Amino acid sequence: MSSSIKPNQQAQEDTTPLTETDEDETFLPPRKVVHPAESDRWLRIFYLSLLWVFILLVAGLLLWGWQRVKGES
Repeated sequence: MSSSIKPNQQAQEDTTPLTETDEDETFLPPRKVVHPAESDRWLRIFYLSLLWVFILLVAGLLLWGWQRVKGES
């Protein structure tokens, strides 16, 4: 019935500082990584839409210019 560890020794073992491996097991990533802000998502959509508008505008101007050049010759 007797235990090899005394209560005082057991209490001291529980309060030992964490080692690097213990810290890695309980590490949590920052909240911004786990739950990105909604504004970041909308900002990405905005920039992609600007890119597509630019591409379509350039393509439209090129087609319009080629039609005008064909009509003049």
